[in-house]
Amino acid sequence: MVGRDAIVRFLAEDFPRFFVRDVTIDFHGFYADGERVIIEETMTATLANGRRYSNDYCFVFELRGGLIHRVREYMDTARGHRMVFG
Repeated sequence: MVGRDAIVRFLAEDFPRFFVRDVTIDFHGFYADGERVIIEETMTATLANGRRYSNDYCFVFELRGGLIHRVREYMDTARGHRMVFG
């Protein structure tokens, strides 16, 4: 996703259709160095197809002037694919 509109659309419309209930985020670490913040987390949820979802994520936030300028998201895509598609 690139751009504010795409991100807002995903969070407001697509996310709740994909992850339908029991969404939980467990944070494992917060690290900051200047205008860069790294967050480690595990997200669990029930998918629209009824399967359980559990995956680890790492987010890198780049700040400018105290505001979020860029976010990079890392996750185990193979694991996510297995949980979504079986």
